[in-house]
Amino acid sequence: MKFLVAFPLILAGLASAQFGGLRPGQRLGAAIGNVANRVQDRLAGIASRLPAPPALRDVENFGDFLTQSGKTYLNEADRVLHENVFSARKNLVDAGNEAFSKGTSTYKLAVNAFADLTNAEFLSQLTGRRKSNQGESKVAASRQSAHVQPGGNVPDAFDWRQQGGVTSVKYQGTCGSCWAFATTGAIEGHVFRKTGKLPNLSEQNLVDCGSLDFGLNGCDGGYQEYAMAFINEKQRGISKSDQYPYIDNKETCKYTNSLSGAQITGFASIPPKDEALMKKVIATLGPLACSLNGLESLLLYKSGIYADEKCNDDEPNHSVLVVGYGSEKGQDYWIIKNSWDKNWGEDGYFRLPRGKNFCGIALECSYPIV
Repeated sequence: MKFLVAFPLILAGLASAQFGGLRPGQRLGAAIGNVANRVQDRLAGIASRLPAPPALRDVENFGDFLTQSGKTYLNEADRVLHENVFSARKNLVDAGNEAFSKGTSTYKLAVNAFADLTNAEFLSQLTGRRKSNQGESKVAASRQSAHVQPGGNVPDAFDWRQQGGVTSVKYQGTCGSCWAFATTGAIEGHVFRKTGKLPNLSEQNLVDCGSLDFGLNGCDGGYQEYAMAFINEKQRGISKSDQYPYIDNKETCKYTNSLSGAQITGFASIPPKDEALMKKVIATLGPLACSLNGLESLLLYKSGIYADEKCNDDEPNHSVLVVGYGSEKGQDYWIIKNSWDKNWGEDGYFRLPRGKNFCGIALECSYPIV
């Protein structure tokens, strides 16, 4: 199944945008950002051939799940395996939401289109952060020291989505390419901060062209710093997404200099566990590409501040984009863009406790120099 979006629809969206006036209390920059985001949503449909996972509603049993998700399996044994996984996940959702209703949990869960994935399928399809000796040997020339201008304004809450500096939520499909989505998101945001224009950049370019000598292995994993070093040192740019659409698979590299939609001059790494500097960089420079440890409870996340303590027990396995921060009922949190489509979580985002290195979010954070 493929989605086709006609270019005239984009023009119609622009024509119908509310340029004529602002809502009460709305700033001009935010209004322009909202228009830009709507256009980016239309472009995202053109720039990807990958169908989005369906949104599920009120799933009570495996039959409901199959009907709404449209999933099929290789054979009866495979179906039974995934039915058993689904049953365990449904129990986890029910227990988690009961805890939320009693006030002993800060987040809600939901049965979604990923609820039948085995842990191995989850890790191979929806994560992909992989570090390697090859990649580490390549990043030194591109790495710079993280810094912010002294005296910069660091507000108590900040969200790059409200500034128009974040593209629409994307979907990595069954390809372990989270590292590519974290990389493009960071570059998109920092280019926007510098130029006022928000590019939509190509993850497929990185999946196809990223080389093993830079520690990039397509759908079998990579790491955001390796990707930034590759873009800076070897490819000298990265393609726009509409010219190099995402296909959920690794193919032959098709990049040429004429496709370039952005360039960087390196990247900077945040010292591990320095969440104060993370906050300053996000508020003054742009989003951060970070790693964290993703669990099956995150797979089923629906809303709230995700605080499953078990995610603190292991090393990072997933790359994401931190786009802002805030507080709710005395709990500080990070705002994180994921690559599991809009039908997951809070319209494709989730919130994570801030100030506690929760899930290892503050161990591996970087941003591009543009």
